[in-house]
Amino acid sequence: MGISRHPLSNPPPAWAKVPIDRAAIERLRSSFQLLAADGTRVTAIFYAKLFERYPGVRTLFPTDMKAQEGKLLDSLRAVVEHLEAPDAVRAKLKELGAKHVKYGAKPEHYPIVSEILVEAMAEAAGKGWTPTLTSEWSQALDIVSGVMLEGAEGK
Repeated sequence: MGISRHPLSNPPPAWAKVPIDRAAIERLRSSFQLLAADGTRVTAIFYAKLFERYPGVRTLFPTDMKAQEGKLLDSLRAVVEHLEAPDAVRAKLKELGAKHVKYGAKPEHYPIVSEILVEAMAEAAGKGWTPTLTSEWSQALDIVSGVMLEGAEGK
């Protein structure tokens, strides 16, 4: 039996309108495996783009970004590994959202981060990236952002 809606949206909030099915989950996993195989290349591209476009957020991060790049990759890995068991990652994402408030993250940062992260994924993946992956990763990251924002708001 297929998944009729994204498993992180339990119950489905207003921002989770488009379902992600089993085939989409497999595409997300496969594309992430390819990205993760190249170490932190995707996260290095992401942070370079983020700081170039929004230099004001650079002060929210440590000087040495290696550990930060690893943390982002680990967070993405946890989400991808638990797509079919969302309760295992939901609490962690909420906790991460609460922590990000302490770091200075604001709600308006989340869509920027999601957009630039998808761009970085596409660049890191190269020719293997498709418009479908752009759409599915954008949707998945919007859901992750929504759960993190719940944590940031203390929900």
